Amino acid sequence: MEILLESGCEITKLFEMVKINFNKKLVSVLEEVSSNIQKGNSISESFKKTNKFSLFFVSMVKAGEISGNLDMVMSRLYDYYDKEYKLKSKLISILTYPIFLMILAMAAALFMFISIIPNFQIIFINNGVEPPSFTKFLISTSIFIRNYYMYIISISFISLIILFYKIKTSSNVKFYIEKIQLKIPFIKNITQLVITTKFSRAFYILIKSGIEITQAIEISSQVIDNGILYNEISKCKKYIKNGNTISKSLNLVETFPSLFINMITIGEESGSLDKTLSSITKFYEQELENKIEQGMKIIEPVIIIMVAAVIGVLIIGMLLPMFDTISTI
Repeated sequence: MEILLESGCEITKLFEMVKINFNKKLVSVLEEVSSNIQKGNSISESFKKTNKFSLFFVSMVKAGEISGNLDMVMSRLYDYYDKEYKLKSKLISILTYPIFLMILAMAAALFMFISIIPNFQIIFINNGVEPPSFTKFLISTSIFIRNYYMYIISISFISLIILFYKIKTSSNVKFYIEKIQLKIPFIKNITQLVITTKFSRAFYILIKSGIEITQAIEISSQVIDNGILYNEISKCKKYIKNGNTISKSLNLVETFPSLFINMITIGEESGSLDKTLSSITKFYEQELENKIEQGMKIIEPVIIIMVAAVIGVLIIGMLLPMFDTISTI
């Protein structure tokens, strides 16, 4: 849209050209936007009526319409969503590998309980070996899993579906997850950086596009998608309306680092808040990238050691009676 607007393309023709590159679902949304414009609605109102675009996006488009710089706004939106996509990809990458290793460990353990341990059980019975308590526990667990593995898998699968459903739909469950994210040390650091980066980036773009301060804070608080912080940031708006500075008001949000607040203070005092926010955003983007890389370097060996430990304990638990038997011969 930015490229076509710069080229002077007429708005309804623009949507016809843009939708060529999208799938059917997105094409229908763009057709709805185009139809709303042809009915006399503004561009921002046309996007809003589809209920498919965020308040941030709609507000930015509205700012572009009012200022006559819609192409520039689209350029900023492109830059924003491009960075959001890359951030999301990095966060997914930090979770994917550990989850894969954990699933692999569970699959290996399940295979041992179903296929390997029963063979050892037969050997112990045939040779009259009395296994130690831990080995008996593993054999009992193996028997239980073999008898009820279909129930175990079904219950686990249903439990996961219910859990994901609750996370998506229950505000109470979401609240507790958000609370946990802000309590556990390593996760807290990553969450803090993610929230600060997203808020700073959105706040900068909105301020740069001419959005009023309290409205920019309101929209930016929705971008971070955290109910606890949204309530805290809502208090900031009241403080600003009462005549307090932005930095003093944002200082009420405990999650924001002190450096972030200090930089906002400098930006206010120097009269260059937008430039300061741009610098802050770049700094925290780099800081987050470094933290994710460090996290990957720590998490990968830890998970591998845990997997090795689980498999090792199972193997040792079954081989110990064999060594004891050999040593008595």
